[in-house]
Amino acid sequence: MSGRDGSNRARDFLGSLDFDLDPALRINEPVVAEALAAWNRLRGDRAMPAPSDLDVLDLPRRLLPHLLLLDIEHEPALRFRWRLIGTHTTAALGRDSTGRYWDELYDGRGFGMLTRGPLWVLEHRRPVRILGRAVYADKAHVHSESVHLPLSRDGTSVNRILIATVYRIH
Repeated sequence: MSGRDGSNRARDFLGSLDFDLDPALRINEPVVAEALAAWNRLRGDRAMPAPSDLDVLDLPRRLLPHLLLLDIEHEPALRFRWRLIGTHTTAALGRDSTGRYWDELYDGRGFGMLTRGPLWVLEHRRPVRILGRAVYADKAHVHSESVHLPLSRDGTSVNRILIATVYRIH
């Protein structure tokens, strides 16, 4: 599986990738719960906070390595782009895809599985918890818990998703 730039998109991936969506937000990881609490403080009585409400200097420092920002492009076609990827994720996955579009990074089933969370958030305009499991050739099983938190410039359309994630390598 090669990307448009000739790079190996799914390097080391063995083909086992699953994500379970949990709209009830039954969060186990303290860092993920703390991110949800911070998002709720930012939004106040609105459905979602604006991207401009997010200031990393106002967030607990221990959250920062676990945060990712996903840009949502609605026109001319729906696309996802990693705006920011925290060091916890880059260390766990062994790469930094900041600035890259998902359709350039991921193929087939992996792309389909990864888009489930953002597509759910776009439709429902509220957070969702995601439990992930993957197997890579150079790692043991990788488990993750994350929460996808919508951000909106106009209070209606989701323009960005703040993600907090914790990886556990077994």
